[in-house]
Amino acid sequence: MRRLLTAFFAALLLTVGGGCAFAQSHVVRDIDITVNLAQDGSARIREIWNVCVDTGSEWYLVRYNLGDIAIRDLTVSENGKQFITEDDWDIHRSMEEKAGRCGIVRVSDHDGCEICWGLGSYGNHIFTVEYTMTNVVKSMDDYDCLHVQFVSPGINPYPQHARVEVHADSLLFDGTRTAIWAFGFDGTCDFMDGAIVANTEAPFGSDRESVILLARFDKGMFSPESSISATFEQKLEKAFEDSDYKAFQEQERRKNWGIAGFFVAFVLFVTGTVLTSVRQRNKNMFGVVKLKEIGYRREVPFGGDIFQSRYVLAKCGRLGSEANTASALILKMIKDGQLLVSNAADGKVLIGFNPNADLSALNDSEKEFHDMLYEASGEDHILQEKEFSRWSSRMSNSRRVGRWVTGLTGEAVALLQRNRYVDSKAFTLAGKQQAQNVVGFRNFLNDFTLSKERKSAEVALWQDYLIFASLYGIAKKVAKEMKDIDPKAFQECFGYEFASMNRVLLISNNMGGSIVNSVARVQSRSSVSGHGGTASFGGGGGFSGGGFGGGAR
Repeated sequence: MRRLLTAFFAALLLTVGGGCAFAQSHVVRDIDITVNLAQDGSARIREIWNVCVDTGSEWYLVRYNLGDIAIRDLTVSENGKQFITEDDWDIHRSMEEKAGRCGIVRVSDHDGCEICWGLGSYGNHIFTVEYTMTNVVKSMDDYDCLHVQFVSPGINPYPQHARVEVHADSLLFDGTRTAIWAFGFDGTCDFMDGAIVANTEAPFGSDRESVILLARFDKGMFSPESSISATFEQKLEKAFEDSDYKAFQEQERRKNWGIAGFFVAFVLFVTGTVLTSVRQRNKNMFGVVKLKEIGYRREVPFGGDIFQSRYVLAKCGRLGSEANTASALILKMIKDGQLLVSNAADGKVLIGFNPNADLSALNDSEKEFHDMLYEASGEDHILQEKEFSRWSSRMSNSRRVGRWVTGLTGEAVALLQRNRYVDSKAFTLAGKQQAQNVVGFRNFLNDFTLSKERKSAEVALWQDYLIFASLYGIAKKVAKEMKDIDPKAFQECFGYEFASMNRVLLISNNMGGSIVNSVARVQSRSSVSGHGGTASFGGGGGFSGGGFGGGAR
């Protein structure tokens, strides 16, 4: 009987899952879009959709608000098999009737169309969709431009990752005659190998997220057949409404006017998706409506992982500053032996690199941070905050720092998914517990008191405690409380006395501050001025294409 029941439930799972992994029965794993611009302003577009489907009979893409743009020459294929393109697509047919077929539905109410194709079956699919969009590049009074929403909000299910690459066979896009901006997502938009590349750094988590590109081209690069009677500055002003770029500009103005409290909201936007409802966010991430319900947690979050903990702090608005992230990483590298603390002959505390350290234990983001510090440290390879500030002030290095900061979210999401703390849309039960630990552990450290009875058990964890105290921005306070509890235990745990620790914290904080200043001073200006960098979560209005919806139905 037991074997019979086991076989029955296994068959049931296969039937329900349709061949998908059970934890990801309905998911858009990746969207890879390539846009090849022609001289006349048209574009040949190829979209590769890596999906797992367990509902509906067809997949569709919304392409509304087209104006004089036409979509034609549609082809769809899977595993090298070409679908039959129909002139008149009927969305009401069965899955069997739509299998191996594709077509376009005209939607007059939205001044556009829907690109459709049959799913054929439930389970894993990689669809390749190609079509032509005419009049994508528009001629304006002073420049030519492209302004298209390539990935729409409201796709069912939300995409985990999307990448859009725009190139032209006869042109090189490198920032000399082209400017770029991106909207609707957490990620980057840069010039790479002669192309414009937009890349998301976190899964979509709400119906607000999309991928919108705005590119400005000097006259003469294209010969567009479509025109707009306006200046590009007028288009840019509309696109900047409600955007992070606009917020940065306003704060730059306040800074120039001498108003205190300059705060770079732009940097905070790239650390995590802004959710429309705080209560819903708290329930999805923490399992509680109000964070004060969490109270104290004594367990180090996520097994001591900084990136997953940082992600949670960013999503609930408690990250504080990227300086804290950098400072925590420096303390972790000291703990793990990649960095060494020593005293010079004059008694000055030094942080240097361990030539015998095993760097294979570092993840990609940690390794990149280590490499940047090493390059900036000069010939003596001793960390000095002024050296890193000078190094990161150069444009190429500043862009590298900016890419590292925006990449932290992607690193965290990959870890969260790998550890099964999140599924395609929300935190799992185990993930919610760890997310609670992030907030509760801060509460615990912020009111850090240890009785003598607990001291021996806790001292072994003090290094981990201080790493997270640094991430929370309260390291100096916690270090002092540790020293007050037992100065001898403090020195035995860290290997040096409290005065040296204060110097280590000062160096790590200043290094982290240099990273924040680099991103705020150079990377944000670069993004706002169209030289590439970080995308804006909001804004982007005035685009063509896109709309709302898409996916399985």
